[in-house]
Amino acid sequence: MARTLSELEKQIETAYDYRGHVTVKFMDGSTVEGFLFNRQFSGAKQAEAPYVEMFLKGNGERRKFPIAGIESVGLSGPDCAADPPPPSVSLQI
Repeated sequence: MARTLSELEKQIETAYDYRGHVTVKFMDGSTVEGFLFNRQFSGAKQAEAPYVEMFLKGNGERRKFPIAGIESVGLSGPDCAADPPPPSVSLQI
C-alpha cells in the first residue's frame, strides 16, 4: 500500500530521531535494515532528489536511497540509548 508523502515524511522523521535500527520498505517490495542518520527533503536550494542515508546493518556500508522509491519506514531494532539499555548492551565503567 503506497503512503502519502506526509505520512512517509513523519515515518522518516521518527526513524531519524530513533537511536536504533530501522527497516525501509521500497515500492518494489524489497527491504533494507540499518541506522538512518540523514534525510533530505526537497527544498528551494536542493540540487538532487530527496533522499535518506543509512549505515546498513551487518556491514556498516553507507548508502543513500531516493525517497521517491520508499513505501514505508519502521522501527525494527531496540533503541540503544533507551533507559534501561537493551539486554544485549553491557555498560562498564
